[in-house]
Amino acid sequence: MYADLYSAVISGIRAEIVRVEIDISNGLPGFSIVGLAGKTVRESAKRVRSAVVNSGFHWPMKKITVNLAPGDVQKYGSHFDLAIAVCLLICSKQINIKNKSKYLFAGELTLNGDINRVKGILPMLLEAKNKGIKKAVIPLENAAECNLVQNTEITFLQNLKEIDNLNNIKGSKTKIKNNTLRLNRNKIPDINSIRGQKTAKKAVMIAAAGRHNLLLVGPPGCGKTMLAHSIVKLLPLLNKEELIEVASIYSIKDKLRDLDINNRYRPFVAPHHSITSAGLIGGGKIPVPGEISLAHKGVLFLDELPEFKNKVLSNLREPLENKKIKIVRQQASFIFPADFQLITAMNPCPCGYAGLDDNRCSCSERDIARYQKKLSGALKDRIDLQIELLPLKSDDILKKNTEQQYNYLKKIEQAVLAQKDRYKDLNISYNSQLSIENIEKFCPLDSDAENILKQAVENLQLSMRGYIRLLRVARTTADLNKNKNIKSNDLLEAVNLRWYAEKSEMLL
Repeated sequence: MYADLYSAVISGIRAEIVRVEIDISNGLPGFSIVGLAGKTVRESAKRVRSAVVNSGFHWPMKKITVNLAPGDVQKYGSHFDLAIAVCLLICSKQINIKNKSKYLFAGELTLNGDINRVKGILPMLLEAKNKGIKKAVIPLENAAECNLVQNTEITFLQNLKEIDNLNNIKGSKTKIKNNTLRLNRNKIPDINSIRGQKTAKKAVMIAAAGRHNLLLVGPPGCGKTMLAHSIVKLLPLLNKEELIEVASIYSIKDKLRDLDINNRYRPFVAPHHSITSAGLIGGGKIPVPGEISLAHKGVLFLDELPEFKNKVLSNLREPLENKKIKIVRQQASFIFPADFQLITAMNPCPCGYAGLDDNRCSCSERDIARYQKKLSGALKDRIDLQIELLPLKSDDILKKNTEQQYNYLKKIEQAVLAQKDRYKDLNISYNSQLSIENIEKFCPLDSDAENILKQAVENLQLSMRGYIRLLRVARTTADLNKNKNIKSNDLLEAVNLRWYAEKSEMLL
């Protein structure tokens, strides 16, 4: 007796359709799985047997062979349980499913037959749809992420015994409302609620408008973390394609609850400084996406930047330039998307009070130099905006926020529209994506700005990368000021926001 149906396996951030085949023949009773099955798949034998028996079905006392095709693709994951169990029941003629070749099955079985949620359901459904498989049977606990898949009939099961009525169940594709997918955005500060720090607020606005990387340097309590978090409400919302791409990554990591699908806010990822390289960029025996991929199309925030290991920070260079990370293993290579906006924050010294007039700093010059040296020049050169914050004065702390709110969002929206219109014939959307070939075409300067740029290159000893990033920031400031060409004020503002204020005084 023979039967087959379809499931899927995650490879990188995408899924690959797998055909599950079962043959039941006479011989010594046994259960074997072939087809490059990993440990988690081989363990399914005992789960499937207990689930089948405890759901009211009988277990064939014959030789049972399971094949997972194609045989040259590594299979892993407990989600094959449901497909194997259903295929076994079909093969032993205990159930009959019409048009079973049009279904995708995925779910983990417990010993009593209940079906648990699994990782990666969203990319599995998307790949099945691309392959013409437009029906699916998945765990009820995975229902919330299915709203992003259109034109697919999905049946949600809680227990294996419900499979007996599958032909009588009308495929359900209704909007599942789940409050766990809606983050509490009241915890995200509004930039207008932050007191003082006008220069830093302007830097955050420019960063949001042009998707520029940002470094905030200042003593504890000056508002660095709040400023970084406030950018979430300033960024454009995810469009449909971006939302599906980002949600697929979160589905693979089983962290879809951390993504605000309903409001389409961009992800904001803030890993602790103790994170490993594999945790940040991805990895493992079977590579999975890291934190930089969870920040894809959103923000990666690294607080207390010098506390991160140098090896971890050095891994950011490739994704910052290429917007992706490649991880090579013996069996295959994996490419994970990493188109994130980097926002970082740090103290000026180990105690955090260097440079203040109140002599609170207890660090020696050697300690300060060693601390700041942890941020390599190569990484620092890739950060477009570098801002120095000072402690709030007593007037700023005590002053009630009664002044008229500045409409940051409106200015950012008009700047974003200007960029998309300008680059409509290119495969980019923001000034931060401008290549060296397009800098001169899209960043014209007036005569005064050209003189300032020449002084900046000479006096600040700009590298080629620094020159490009300076013009990218200047282009964004010009867009915010509604200037077609980059004027002297736009360029001066870009210089002041890319280097500490005392360095930009060299141009005056």
